[in-house]
Order: sequence, then C-alpha cells, then structure tokens
Amino acid sequence: MPTELEEKLLSFLNLYWLRPENGLLSTFQSKVFDDIQFVSPSIDISCGDGLFDFIHFGGRLDEQIDFFQKTKAEKFSHNSFVDIFDSFDENYEVKILKNPQQKIDYGTDWKQSLLNKSEKLNFYENLVLHDNNKLPLPFSDNFFKTIYSNAIYWTEKNKVKSLLSDIHRILHPNGIAILQVMTPSHLETLIDLSEFLSPKAIEILDRKRRDTMTIDWNTNDWKKLISDSGFQIKEIRNTYPNKLIMDIWNIGLRPIGHLLIQMSDSLPKEKRHQIKKEWVDIFYELFKPLLNIEEKYTDETQPYPCFILSK
Repeated sequence: MPTELEEKLLSFLNLYWLRPENGLLSTFQSKVFDDIQFVSPSIDISCGDGLFDFIHFGGRLDEQIDFFQKTKAEKFSHNSFVDIFDSFDENYEVKILKNPQQKIDYGTDWKQSLLNKSEKLNFYENLVLHDNNKLPLPFSDNFFKTIYSNAIYWTEKNKVKSLLSDIHRILHPNGIAILQVMTPSHLETLIDLSEFLSPKAIEILDRKRRDTMTIDWNTNDWKKLISDSGFQIKEIRNTYPNKLIMDIWNIGLRPIGHLLIQMSDSLPKEKRHQIKKEWVDIFYELFKPLLNIEEKYTDETQPYPCFILSK
C-alpha cells in the first residue's frame, strides 16, 4: 500500500510526466510544509496554474490531465528564453477525481493565461492579476492569516526587500507566512559540470535559467533580508535534502523537454495515454526510494530553504 507521500509523488509524476524530475522536486517542495494548516484568509502569491497547491492539499486529477497540454513547445529555442507554458486555450479543461481538503482564499499571478488555468480548478476563491514588482500588493494591512509563496526570488532583485516588507504588512499579527526561496546551490550542478562539458553543452542544460534567476543570496543573506523586513523567523526548513536530488533536476529531461512535448502531441489520444502510464510507472519506481534519502545539506548550503515566519 503506497504511503501518502508516495501517492503524492505519483500524482506529481502524472502531472509532470515528460519532465519527471519536476515531479520529484514538487513532492519534496510539498512535503516540507505538509504539516502546516492554512488558516483563512489565506493567499498563494504567484499561484501560477494552481496545480501544485491543488495536489499539495490532496486534490487528484484524471491520469490523462497533465502540464504539457496546450503549450507553445514548437516555439522553444535554446538561444532565447521562451515560456512555452504561458498559454491558454479555451478548450483547456481539467477532470477532477478528488477535490482538495480545503480551498485557498486568494491566488495571484502576473500572467492571465495561468490564472485562467487556475480558475478551472475551482480551488481559489478569488484570483487576482498582479505583478509582484508593482507595490503595494492590492490587499489591506494585517489581512491574511496564512501567506504562501514560492516565487519571491523571481522578483527584480532591487525590489525583493520592498516585496518582503509589503508581505509583512498584509500578514495578520497572529498569522504565518511560508516562503520558499532559492540560493546559488540550486544550480550548483552546472558549475560542477562546467569542468567537463563545453560552454554550449552547459548552455543547453541551463536553458537561460541563470539569466532569469538573478538573485544569488545564500540562506544567511535571506535570513538578514527577511529579518530586516520585520519578520520573526520561527523556523528554516530544508526543502531538498540531498545534492543528488538537485543533480537529477538540473539535468533530467530538460534538454529535450520541448521535443518530447511535440512528440506526445503527435500521438493519438489512446496511444499517448498508454505510453504515459508506462512512463510514469517507470519513474515512480526509480524515484520512490529517493523520498527517504539522507539529508546532507546544511543551513548554509541548502538550495531551497523554506522560511516559516510570523510578525
């Protein structure tokens, strides 16, 4: 009988089947705050298409629903950054097998196409189009009892401090904020491989991530920035326990992801579903033992710390 965490891994692998390394990371990303209750009013700042939170809170989708439907994969280029998932088709639908254990009151994002996808889940009570680089956030002081975001580091570097201060403003005095942020260890694999691979090969693996993820603060830098924004740091949790997990993610099927999407799009529906099921089963067996991998990162070296904060 699969454990709850193994079932979550299977759900994320079904969602990200052509990029199974994303399914593995999403499982760890969910596990790290799985014990925290979201008290209303709650918000996910930069909720995207909503699928991560939907699965985190116990929602389950039909096996045939996944992240790679209705993309712009044919427009991808290794030479320029193209968000192939920034798209929405009026025929986009999700078949829900099980609703999450709760809803989130607000979800925000700066891309209307992603909010359109979120709306199909009926998981967020309110969806708000908003760019985190434009402050203040469109919410009242001391409003939210629970704030979650895994996208603070996507903000322009010189505006992160202001964004953190504004998140502090909208947090209720008895509330909690859960912020997952990135450190340079996140892309350490690319540095390691630079000794052996050509610049062109590293560029293919990088896929312009270092150009778009410009924040290079370690955990101690984030601690100071967060404290200076007025927060009390209740706890810092290690999201990804071992460098092996990051190595898998930094390589994975990333270089050919856009080609795999186009290949799967060319298949008849039943054939695609058959291949997907076998594909997911294989990666489930490969990744399942990693759920209990030994923790090796320290607070100083961890790639994706999860901060639990209060006022």
